Amino acid sequence: MGMTIRRVLVPVDFGPLSAKLLDFAGAVASGPQAEVHLLHVLELPFVTAGPYEFRLPDTPARREQLYAQARTRLSALGERLRALGLSTTTEVRMGTVSDQIVAAAIDYGADLIVMGKGRHGGLLHVLEGAISEQVGRRVTCPVMTVRDHGGTGMAAA
Repeated sequence: MGMTIRRVLVPVDFGPLSAKLLDFAGAVASGPQAEVHLLHVLELPFVTAGPYEFRLPDTPARREQLYAQARTRLSALGERLRALGLSTTTEVRMGTVSDQIVAAAIDYGADLIVMGKGRHGGLLHVLEGAISEQVGRRVTCPVMTVRDHGGTGMAAA
């Protein structure tokens, strides 16, 4: 008995691995009713990007700006999948990353979650692993973790 994957949830953080996640999601979604749901979570508190992170004040203007930027970036990623003929939705949520991924998986009735795990060391590596493990323990669908080994190839765990 084969498994048909029609609803794939892809949480993206806009890192270098995000485009690869789309490739995996497009490859596993099957059938004319296949849907890919792209999700980005804005986690509070807001912090600056880069090696020296510090907290930014949470203001309505900052929330709106970050939300609009995320929507624009998600829409661009969604267009890549739509060009392949896949029905694609995009959503930006605010909250704890693992909680929002689990909630989205339930809301969309996901058959599979495709998540990334970058090539980082130290605390970021631990946190990414913790997120995928937290999600995996709380959802009923399979979670595919795509890792970047730093070379030209990719691996799925």
